[in-house]
Amino acid sequence: MSDVFEGKVAIVTGGTSGIGYAVSEELLKRGATVWVIGSRQESVDKARKSFAAYKNTRFLAVDVTVADQVKGMIDACVEKDGRLDYLFNNAGIGMTHPSQYLTLEMWQQAIDLNLWGVVYGVHFALPVMLAQKSGHIVNTSSIAGIVPLPSQAAYCATKHAVTALTESLRYEFFEEGIAFTTICPSNVATAIFGKADIPQDAIPAEEAARIILEGVEKKEGIVIFPAYVKKMYERALTDQAFKEKFLLEYARRRNDGWRRGVPYLGAPMDLMEM
Repeated sequence: MSDVFEGKVAIVTGGTSGIGYAVSEELLKRGATVWVIGSRQESVDKARKSFAAYKNTRFLAVDVTVADQVKGMIDACVEKDGRLDYLFNNAGIGMTHPSQYLTLEMWQQAIDLNLWGVVYGVHFALPVMLAQKSGHIVNTSSIAGIVPLPSQAAYCATKHAVTALTESLRYEFFEEGIAFTTICPSNVATAIFGKADIPQDAIPAEEAARIILEGVEKKEGIVIFPAYVKKMYERALTDQAFKEKFLLEYARRRNDGWRRGVPYLGAPMDLMEM
């Protein structure tokens, strides 16, 4: 039985590390031609060596905060492979930080990469897909893109925007045959945590990639994972008292962590038992 991704052409931004790398590898295993996009040439060169066994891989260094570079990426893909079936706007930056210490430069960085990087990708890919009368754009948001997590104001602002953008487009272009999916992960074991310890509840990037592609294959609107986080989100939608208690306790633990110099990057999932 043929795989839905076999023979398809995909672009994955942020494809040289973390979730993007895992998605790229899974797509390659399933027979897709994948454009692995990284922000730095050195990361692209490293990925080129890692993916040497796959002959259906393309590589580009692209700064997704620069419109002309994103346009060049889309143009290169269409010129080389004749089409674009999937665009994974995955490149992004994490930002868990006490809000009173956020600088305007930090806000700008989050907005440029997490939001404008997605906007540029959609803007230049959509005409190609409309001409083809097919295509699927997958935008990586976050659980912070549907839940207002404390100490993540800048991150939440950009990721909520990505979720709203993607959902709006999903309905608008449904009759045109263009699919849109929002990816809303919680903690995934990647370099997004920087020098901080990876939370114990983080799932492997390879597992995240399988969940993502399963949702994309089904053309789901929003993919939330891991399962226990999806359960928390669904409960919060219908139980306002739980939502308030959960987020206030989350804020308390994070604020206490900042004061003690030990960032709290997990989640108070023990409150699910209440």
